[in-house]
Amino acid sequence: MQAVSRRLDQATLLADLRERAFAPSDGPVHVGLEVEMLALRGDRAVPLADLLRAIEPLFDLGELEDVTPPGGLATYAYGPTRLTFEPGGQVEIISPPRPSVDQALEDIRKLELLLQRVLPWRGIKLAGYGLNPWQSEDEIDLQTPLPRYLAMERYLSQLGNDGLRMMRLSCALQINVDSGSGTVAEERWRLANLMSPVLAAMFANSPVRAGKPTGWKSARSLVWRGVDPTRTGCLLGASGPDAYLDFALNAGLLLRRAPDDYRSGHPGYTFGEWLNDGDDLGYPELDDWSYHLTTLFPQVRPRGFLELRSIDNPPSEWRSVPVAVATALLVDDAARERAISSLEAYADQLDEISVLCGMHGPAHPLVNQLACELLGFALESFEHLPRDFISSSIVSDTHRFVDAYTARGRCPADDLIAAMAPPHSARRGAA
Repeated sequence: MQAVSRRLDQATLLADLRERAFAPSDGPVHVGLEVEMLALRGDRAVPLADLLRAIEPLFDLGELEDVTPPGGLATYAYGPTRLTFEPGGQVEIISPPRPSVDQALEDIRKLELLLQRVLPWRGIKLAGYGLNPWQSEDEIDLQTPLPRYLAMERYLSQLGNDGLRMMRLSCALQINVDSGSGTVAEERWRLANLMSPVLAAMFANSPVRAGKPTGWKSARSLVWRGVDPTRTGCLLGASGPDAYLDFALNAGLLLRRAPDDYRSGHPGYTFGEWLNDGDDLGYPELDDWSYHLTTLFPQVRPRGFLELRSIDNPPSEWRSVPVAVATALLVDDAARERAISSLEAYADQLDEISVLCGMHGPAHPLVNQLACELLGFALESFEHLPRDFISSSIVSDTHRFVDAYTARGRCPADDLIAAMAPPHSARRGAA
């Protein structure tokens, strides 16, 4: 007799989240990074085909290995570090989990330097911004036309233009940190969500889109607000898995696998509705649930570790600072406790705080107060962390960043705004 498959229920999904997405981790903390960069020729994004031709010499020299999965996104290996590409042709470098901040950053730096050996020969440079400053989403074709991305574009386009902007223009610095276990895991989850808007403000680096100021220091955070509110934002709750289950069930079903293709969802139809009511192709299976989780984009995404997603890609000179600050605040017990205490009073206003952070950066008095407090906690924690976890050079970078930016109510976005401002003489003449 043929076995009848058991339908999924919420208890099964919660157990799956606890086992995989919120898997406890003990022992020394590991850090991984995902760095997205624009590949530009002048002020135009470089088509992916041109990028691939530019890096061909690195294959011939045996420096890069093609590890592209069959029918999948172009992916290359440089030792344990991975090189791949985002839908607008953005370069993404991914470091594996490392036992120190310095080692994770060194993985990124080595592959970045390798690319810089060959890209200039094709007139290509890598640029650190949170959003392409010079182009609109309509000027860049989808560079990764795989079924997932085509379905994602169809779904998100029903909600406006921000989905295309996110896919084709945006660049993030994503920081991956072990979740911990027990009370530590609960605290890391809560702090990661509480501080994500403030981290976005500190390191905001996307004030311009299509050559024009947006009025936001982090226009990338503004874009994410418009992508799909059911699958983005910060999540707070007494229990990370319970809060995330509610979030995932109430998120729109972006796509589902049909027998021969991917079927785009319709905004307003949630995974929870599919779970309860089914559709003409039946009810979801555990693989469908797992795939649905990959289409959720909160500012902190649980993946067996915490993936912090709120930070604009900064100029490479300052890359070490957000990595060190975010990691130290999560890892050091005293810093984590003090940071939660500082931010907890604003938990019920997190959405409003997020707007202030994205729009004004640390120029807003409240945002600046919170940013300075978090940076102070992080700097103190550096003294308590193992010497080989965060080096003295990164500590120096952090002090320099505070002096140049946060203490003055500034962020990297202000440099681009200043660079685009007309000369003083032109402004006087116009007056």
